[in-house]
Amino acid sequence: MKIKVLGAAKEVGGSCIALETEQSKIALDYGIKLDGVTDEYPKNFDAVIVTHAHLDHSGSLLRLTKVRKKQAIVGSRITRDITVDLLKDMIKIQNEKANTFNINNQTADQVRDSWLPGENLQLPGMNVTLYNAGHVAGAKMVGVHSEGKTILYTGDFCIHDTEILEGCNLNVLPNEPDVLVSESTYGGKVRPPRDELTQQFLWKVSGTMKRWGNILIPTFAFHRSQEMAKRIDQAMEDGVLPHYNAYVITTLGRKITAHFNSNKQLFTKQIQQQEQPFTYKHVKSVERTSEIEEPAIVVCTSGFGHAGASLALLELWAEGEENTIILTSGFLPVDSPLKSAKEKRWFRAAQGDKIPVMARIEQIELSGHADQLELVQLVTKLKPKKTLLVHGDLPQAEALSEKIFDLTEVCIPEKGESISI
Repeated sequence: MKIKVLGAAKEVGGSCIALETEQSKIALDYGIKLDGVTDEYPKNFDAVIVTHAHLDHSGSLLRLTKVRKKQAIVGSRITRDITVDLLKDMIKIQNEKANTFNINNQTADQVRDSWLPGENLQLPGMNVTLYNAGHVAGAKMVGVHSEGKTILYTGDFCIHDTEILEGCNLNVLPNEPDVLVSESTYGGKVRPPRDELTQQFLWKVSGTMKRWGNILIPTFAFHRSQEMAKRIDQAMEDGVLPHYNAYVITTLGRKITAHFNSNKQLFTKQIQQQEQPFTYKHVKSVERTSEIEEPAIVVCTSGFGHAGASLALLELWAEGEENTIILTSGFLPVDSPLKSAKEKRWFRAAQGDKIPVMARIEQIELSGHADQLELVQLVTKLKPKKTLLVHGDLPQAEALSEKIFDLTEVCIPEKGESISI
């Protein structure tokens, strides 16, 4: 059996791992890089297993529709539905940027037609099993059994529970796999407990409300916006936060929210007991910033502040000392206006003007990724013979390697590197 790392080696983005035996060949994820040029992966797979819908794990699926042999794509049903929505949104954005993209929504529909939703797949000499990974709705780990060997690929995962989603259950994963291929996004970082971070978030929101300030929360259309809107809505319902003008602005997120309401069995027991858990009482869904009545709290896309409502409101609210911008992601691209606003206290507006930042900027990392403690917990529990660290910048992977080198043989592979087992 041979494992070849095609993407996400010593970096985050473009996840793709090839796994080949004498009888079968599969790809574990088929993503794009969100910044930079994505490598073009081979297309001669018997199946492509998609761990979850984020584009850095699924965005290259559009290329598979151009091959003669129809590829089987495997993943959870909600991952299929949300992946297609995200691909269509990507197509729309790319076609607006350049007329040379030459891909339309029919291509994304072909991805849907090739998808086999389920948690098991049998190929000649190979058995594939999917396990809940936490992280986001529908996310899976992938266990592969072939030639008397076991491989476990984590994709993105977390062990901790969130307000809406249970974390990964380590007890159902295969023990002592021959190879563990693990993400290492936060391999060098230890976060405070989730409850502590949530309380910190609510305290910052409440403090801004007391100043009658505006609160901007840039986020992502998939999972983060639903989780954040639910968090705020529930806090107002429980009296933890006072009633306040509260909005969510994301056209794509509205489509994804419908999938969440249709798949409430994927979420916590409390969520499952609610008829329409992601239809909010106190958070209003609007389409335009002109519909906002200030002072307000607004959850909106894009999550990195490059465009959309988040950039428009950043331009509008950045100079107000009473306002607060809350960043819930631990990573911001170099070219993000939010990164500039946080670190330089100014940013470039859409029209190029330099805007000073007087508003408070808080970074509270409510992540769906495992931190270093959880990554070490995974290795300690499973006792893999060999561990490959992917989907992490080199310093993060190296920091994790130092923590687990006495528990397992560790490798931080190069892109294109093959490992035989």
